[in-house]
Amino acid sequence: MKRMGWFLAWMVGALALAQVAPGATQLLEKMRQAHGGAALAGLRTYQETATLTTFVGPEPEHQLVVVSYVDFAAERLRVEYRDGPRLIQVLQVGPEGGQSWSVISGSKPLEAELARELRHGLYQTWYGLRLGGAGREVARLEGRKTFAEASGQAVVVRTRGAQTTYLVDEQNRLIAERYQNSQGLLTVRYTDLRRVAGLLIPFQARLYADGRLFAEVRVREARVNPPFSPQTFRMP
Repeated sequence: MKRMGWFLAWMVGALALAQVAPGATQLLEKMRQAHGGAALAGLRTYQETATLTTFVGPEPEHQLVVVSYVDFAAERLRVEYRDGPRLIQVLQVGPEGGQSWSVISGSKPLEAELARELRHGLYQTWYGLRLGGAGREVARLEGRKTFAEASGQAVVVRTRGAQTTYLVDEQNRLIAERYQNSQGLLTVRYTDLRRVAGLLIPFQARLYADGRLFAEVRVREARVNPPFSPQTFRMP
C-alpha cells in the first residue's frame, strides 16, 4: 500500500510538471524582464486612475472614472467607479471575501462568481507578469495567434486557478490577452506602453466580449508602490 501511495504521488507530480513547459516559463521570464524585471518582481502595491468608456456598437455610450487599488502581498483588490466626482460603486476582494457597495443598493456581499473573477485579476493582465515563470500550474506555448488584429506568440498560463492566454510581441511585451469570464470570451488589446518607476505599463486597453468591442480603458495616472492605510480598503 505504501508503494502504491508513493506511485500515485509521483504520478500527480509528473502530471503537474507535464503541464508546465520549460519553453513557456522561459518566455514568461522574458516578459517579466521586458516589463520591468526586478522592479516588477518587487511590486508590492499599485494604484491607477483611468477613464472607462463603454460602447454600444461602434459608438461610445458612457464614460466613468475608475480608480483601482491593489495590495499584492495582502491579496486585496479594490475598484471604485465614479460618475464625474460622485462615487457610485465599489467592488472589493480580500482574504476575508468580497464586498460591494453602490448608491442604489448599499453594501452587500459580492457575488461569488464576480469575487472569483476579481481575485483572478491579481494573476491576469500585466499584474500576473510579476511572477515570471514561477508558481504556475499550467504554462504552455500555443504558437502564433491573432487577437483583436494583434499577432504574436501565444502562451497559456494558469496560476491559482486563474487562466489566461497572453499574446507577446518580438520584444517579449504583452500586446493582448484572452480568457473566459461571465461576459463570455474576453479579449483585451493593450497599446500605449509607458515606463513608470521602472515598469512598462499599458496605458490603453480595448476590451472585446465574444469579439464585440464593449469598453476602452485609458490610464490617467499610475502609481507604483504607493503607501496604503486601512482606510484605503474601508467600504463606504
